[in-house]
Amino acid sequence: MPCRLRIDLDCLMILRASLKAVSPEEGCALLLGNSAPDPHVHFVWPCCNVWGPGFGGFSDPINADGDRAQISASRRSRFALDPREQIAAQRWSRQRGWRILGSAHSHPGGQPVPSALDRQWAAGEGVVLIDAGTAGVRAWWLQGPRQGAPDRPVSALSMVVHSNATVGDTMNTCPDDAFLPLQ
Repeated sequence: MPCRLRIDLDCLMILRASLKAVSPEEGCALLLGNSAPDPHVHFVWPCCNVWGPGFGGFSDPINADGDRAQISASRRSRFALDPREQIAAQRWSRQRGWRILGSAHSHPGGQPVPSALDRQWAAGEGVVLIDAGTAGVRAWWLQGPRQGAPDRPVSALSMVVHSNATVGDTMNTCPDDAFLPLQ
């Protein structure tokens, strides 16, 4: 299990902009790159949120994590990645020697922590990056599903941002390997 996520600065900027663009709905994306020795995001594949009422059997209002108030199920509180986009991203990343490391999504007005539904709906083991706007961005490692265990454990990952600035660039906004502490 990794302890940090490396991400290129331009990927982080593109990710945050694409997730914010669909606010107040949840945005989503796939994270592409390589995983040795730590997961390293080299490309962000923004996706359409295809969640709709009845999708996956979750159409009823639910209690928000740690909250007694019910929230109605909508794209403001749910996301689903389009399976066709997942297949296209997987093919494209394989052509470059990469793989899908995990997914990212936004929690507009929420916290950058995986909800019970986030843990339940994730397809497999991997990175989960959550952008909660002013509440921050955090990365998590979601462990694989365990037989008979409905709640999947997550571990916080530290984020290391790499600047891809080349010699002669007039804007070097972040030094290489700048550490972003967890919010």
